[in-house]
Amino acid sequence: MRKINLQTIVSIAEIITALAVVVSLIYAANEFRRSQDLTSTDVQTIVYERMLQMDVLVIENKDIADIRIKAAKTPEKLTAADSSRFLAYEHIFYDSWELAWTAFNEGILKEGAWKDWNSWFVAEAKRRPALGWIGNRKNHGKEFVQYVEANTK
Repeated sequence: MRKINLQTIVSIAEIITALAVVVSLIYAANEFRRSQDLTSTDVQTIVYERMLQMDVLVIENKDIADIRIKAAKTPEKLTAADSSRFLAYEHIFYDSWELAWTAFNEGILKEGAWKDWNSWFVAEAKRRPALGWIGNRKNHGKEFVQYVEANTK
């Protein structure tokens, strides 16, 4: 029977340790990818919930619905209070778009999801009253303002 010397035991331990490190790195990389996927999904959920919030505001508050119509047809007839409410309402839309834009530019939101959301945002922005963007553009970063204006002409 052959005896195992200390050097052999140390060599086996080093191999096992190296394998454990490799397995740990693979697991960590997998978890990182999975957390990125969840983050992309989370961004989409936040944007969707904000758009739903806008719908609920219109459904539950007749005044907001009336203000939206007036802003589209005769914005000059909005009172200062109604104008303020309309701009706050529209801020939800543009803030959500900027959230998605930023998440995409930071590599969080996946390209396919970004394309879908962005095409919807662009189309929606084109049909919204101009007052909403004009009154809210000061609330956004320079690059996002340029992006919106280049894509909604």
